[in-house]
Amino acid sequence: MNRYYGSVLNLDWLKQFLAILIPFAATLAIGAYVHYYTISETERVTWESSELLNVGLARSALNRDLSNVISDLIFLSSYIERQGFDEGGKLRAHQVEQLSYTFIKEKRLYDQVRFIDLDGRERVRVNFSSGQPQLVSPSQLQDKSKRYYFLETMALKPGEIYISPLDLNIEEGAIERPIKPVMRFAVPIYNSLGLKKGILVLNYLGDRLLNDFNRAAANIADHIHLLNAEGYWLSSPSGRDEWGFLLEHKRRFSERHAQAWQAIGELGSGQLRTEAGLLTFETVTPWKVASQTMHGISESGYAIPADASQWKVVSQVPQRRYKPGFWQFIGQHLPLYFTILLVLLFGSWLLAVANVRHRNAQRQSEYERRFRQTLENMQLAAISLDTHNQLIFCNDYFLRLTGWQQDEVLHCDWIERFIHQQEKQSLKDAFRGLLNQSDVSRDVEVDVQMKYGGHRRIAWHNTLSTDSQGQVIGITAIGEDVTDRRKAEDKVRKLSHAVEQSPSIVMLTDRRGMIEYVNPKFTEVTGYEAEEVIGKRPNLLKSGEMQSEEYAQLWTTVKEGEEWRGEFHNRRKNGELYWESASISALKNPAGEITHYVAVKEDITERKRLQDEIDRHNQELARTQALTTMGRMASMIAHDLRNPLSSVKMCMQMLSKQAESELAELSVIALDQIRYMENILTDMLTYARPEAVNVEWVNMEKLLDTTLLSLQRRIDESGVQVKVEHRPGLPALPADAHKLRQLFSNLIVNAIQATENLSVENRMITIDSCQVLGETGSAVQVSICDNGDGLPDEELERLFEPFYTTRTKGTGLGLAIVKQIADQHHGKVALGSRGEGGVCAIVSLPTAPVDG
Repeated sequence: MNRYYGSVLNLDWLKQFLAILIPFAATLAIGAYVHYYTISETERVTWESSELLNVGLARSALNRDLSNVISDLIFLSSYIERQGFDEGGKLRAHQVEQLSYTFIKEKRLYDQVRFIDLDGRERVRVNFSSGQPQLVSPSQLQDKSKRYYFLETMALKPGEIYISPLDLNIEEGAIERPIKPVMRFAVPIYNSLGLKKGILVLNYLGDRLLNDFNRAAANIADHIHLLNAEGYWLSSPSGRDEWGFLLEHKRRFSERHAQAWQAIGELGSGQLRTEAGLLTFETVTPWKVASQTMHGISESGYAIPADASQWKVVSQVPQRRYKPGFWQFIGQHLPLYFTILLVLLFGSWLLAVANVRHRNAQRQSEYERRFRQTLENMQLAAISLDTHNQLIFCNDYFLRLTGWQQDEVLHCDWIERFIHQQEKQSLKDAFRGLLNQSDVSRDVEVDVQMKYGGHRRIAWHNTLSTDSQGQVIGITAIGEDVTDRRKAEDKVRKLSHAVEQSPSIVMLTDRRGMIEYVNPKFTEVTGYEAEEVIGKRPNLLKSGEMQSEEYAQLWTTVKEGEEWRGEFHNRRKNGELYWESASISALKNPAGEITHYVAVKEDITERKRLQDEIDRHNQELARTQALTTMGRMASMIAHDLRNPLSSVKMCMQMLSKQAESELAELSVIALDQIRYMENILTDMLTYARPEAVNVEWVNMEKLLDTTLLSLQRRIDESGVQVKVEHRPGLPALPADAHKLRQLFSNLIVNAIQATENLSVENRMITIDSCQVLGETGSAVQVSICDNGDGLPDEELERLFEPFYTTRTKGTGLGLAIVKQIADQHHGKVALGSRGEGGVCAIVSLPTAPVDG
């Protein structure tokens, strides 16, 4: 019987032991796998982030070095084009030599600087050898007319640049030893007259580029590669793999990792997980770097060859390093899990014995059981303290939050174990007041110490616990973890403070474009208070100068989740216009849905104004220089050509009166050509040396009639019909009558010439004059329209440029003189196409004197 009873007890104990051990063992297995997954994922993410960062740093180093070389090339070529040739277009070799010598000495980055003329002969060459620049004597200069870089650079158009691949320097048909990586950068050189004079070539020392690349990637130096477009190594952790496309070993990355290389070639950047490991790559395109650099140097930019090569920056992390296997992980943590398993076995045994021995032990009262069950099921921390601040109960949520085991914390001093030193006294005072039922707050917020370090901010609501007789026996506290909330509030507060004090305008709208927030800078720039714009659309700032298509493109861009950058010409509250640059992007919720749009804008009005002043100054300076040159040319023409031309004209006139009919006819033709040449000389002198305006009060109606009368013979010969309409009451205006007759005569002659392709009966010119009110006040506007073939808009915009003409005969100065005269009178002249064919010239002249 005893033996039977003992076997039952052992069986019962075994059931209890297994019931406890199996869940614990399963939990341990799950925990081990979660531990492995967490560690492996953390290491994988760390590896991937680190590789992306380091590969990006290496790519940036290459881009920076290439950008510096392009900047040097553009600087040197621009200086030579401005200063390297005399007025006759001859190379100032000594000046170019000194510049190249100083340049290569200071930079210490280039193997050679050369200027090669149009025949392929080196005219200037400076070598950099043994740390010192060496100027090559003329006798040692070589013929490079057959070299590929000379031929390809000479074929470039103005504004294009030649960039060679990065390879090894070759001397006399063999690779130079020790090897010397080089890149050649070349650009055509033009003199001030726009004539090509040769090319400028920089031989860049590739060691500097590769050293900077290796320094930038020092953290991953043992597994980073620099590859060319064919997959050959330019730099590798193993130096013996480099330059396979030139050396005999012919080793290349693209053959060892063919499948991965195909994906790398198709993508510009990214990461690939392959059987060989993690591949992180970026693309460096020298021509794209050159394009970005040159657009920063020159306002017009430079064209980049479309066949420029690419480099790939690739890091390769073996699989075993960034993602170890599960059993490898277990092997690394075997002592830990073996210890845990022993603890579980021992614990399960203890618990099984305890359960068997105390199965029928008296439970706590039903009220306490239900109360504590409620606390256990709450997703809030719950504790109970006695009157001495001893912890007598805590729920599982609290234990999970803090990391403690229940038996580790029960009956310990709550304040001494869990509360931060700085808050202990205040919490003791609060508990003392609550136990004494004083008028104190029942809500406190304190930092609770975690088992494994750190703390969590918990907001507690405290209530008194009483016995059946109503005596206070302790405190029950319900707590909510507000750590993340407080951190978020602090982060929002800091962010809000930064936005409020930002020197840029920050605007937040909802999905419909209704403004929800603007920072103080918005009020400072626009003059609108926040209360005036919240709930309205940003278009209240519109000035009307931006096309609706541009706004449509803006909304299309941001609704697709992309960033839009551009400029607005907006209007302040006081009506003043201002410029601002803007960056607008979408804000998304965790589900990826757009909830708001944020715009960060900067007032660039002053910057725009300064740039416009600089542009106007440069244009005026260029025009002055052109006029000065033309003035000198006109003086030479007047002195050297006009007087002999007058003598020839006089002789031809005498010959025409005395010669026979055939010779007289030839004399008349010659006289017509001489008059044509005199007209050309007159136009050049008129434009190059404009006379001062002799202001008098002019009646526009009479001036137009007088001009038509002077052209009557030309009108009759052409057969054109002229229709003139003057609006009554035209005011007199202050002007130079002689210059205005020349202005309108040129426009009428142009209109006559425009109708020459029409039949005589269809040729028509319409002249209309009226008074208009413009931005600067009252003005007289004269329109001269023909019904000819018309011209494209792009040609109409250029007709006022000096020496630009669409006819086979003519100097191209007629309309330039027209604009010059209009500018002297502070007026405006414009050309426009007519809807039914032909061109209209519109001249506006102010009716009141203009100062300056």
